[in-house]
Amino acid sequence: MSMVKRFLWSLPLLALVGALLSATPALASPADAAFDQSTGALDVDYAGYLSKHDIVHNRPNTNPLYGMTVGNGRTGAMVWSQNGLTMQTSGVDLSQQSAFAAGPVNLATSPGMDTGYTTFQQRLSLYDGTLTTKYDSNRTVTVMGSPNSEVMGIHVDDNRSGVSSVALTLSMRDTANLSNSGDVPDLNTWKTVSTFAHLQLVPRQNSSHRA
Repeated sequence: MSMVKRFLWSLPLLALVGALLSATPALASPADAAFDQSTGALDVDYAGYLSKHDIVHNRPNTNPLYGMTVGNGRTGAMVWSQNGLTMQTSGVDLSQQSAFAAGPVNLATSPGMDTGYTTFQQRLSLYDGTLTTKYDSNRTVTVMGSPNSEVMGIHVDDNRSGVSSVALTLSMRDTANLSNSGDVPDLNTWKTVSTFAHLQLVPRQNSSHRA
């Protein structure tokens, strides 16, 4: 092999070595450090970091199999778009018969919450666990779970004019024909069900509806 060919073949390698030798090492700025030396603890913007991974729907999901999940570790729900917003609720200790451990909840307005809009977004915040559904800029529904309790809240902010009604409907599954598929010692204890809901309306001067 001629010396010219050997020299030409060695040029890419020489260029790579030269680039590596001349590269300036990357230096972290003080703002990049997550460890706070003054407190001896990590200083992480968890809200800012986790918000990059929020689950977002930019159009209504009408399939309950793909409903967004929201809860507080004891009580939870899957939420989808049907006649407004519909949720399938359940709890960790409601029943050993899991098929009957849940009941549907529906939030509907007149005119419909999910009518007459051009933009839609539903966002599940991975930082605080809230589920926020927005229709345009005048309707927002926030579903949240109260930590360390069995309480869930639904906050409705509807600024439309002409809203005549807001209905929150809670239902329980019919347990009359419940079979003992889970081998429960006393099935009657799981047939006793009850519901509770607290509704608070906050009037506004501009006649919008908030619940």
